[in-house]
Amino acid sequence: MWSSILEIVLLLLGGLNIFQLIFWRVQRDKLVVELENLKTELKQKQTDLAQDQYDYVFTQLSKLQKEYLDLQSKVRSEANEHSNVIQEKCNEIAELKSKVVYYKGLRCYRSDCGTRVCRNPKDNETKQEHSS
Repeated sequence: MWSSILEIVLLLLGGLNIFQLIFWRVQRDKLVVELENLKTELKQKQTDLAQDQYDYVFTQLSKLQKEYLDLQSKVRSEANEHSNVIQEKCNEIAELKSKVVYYKGLRCYRSDCGTRVCRNPKDNETKQEHSS
């Protein structure tokens, strides 16, 4: 009986000894561990790549924000300069209009009128020249 069991086991094993079975099992376990290490390494590389992409995009965003703020401040300063020039020209136009009204003799004779021309604008200019 033992001999028949031994023959069946020898046929099943095909002449392999126990060390050969252990070797193949150890090799299989090594490959499984290697595969797990590769998966972990792949996940780490994906995380690093995502971080690198984030850093690149963040750097580009910071650069574009800085350029935008610089351009915005430049536009504001140009707008302020233009508004100052416009204000000066409006003042000059108002002064010239008052001179034209005076010289044409167009006056408002109502005493409560706010646009009434009371004095010659040229008189103001001569006072400024004398005070200088």
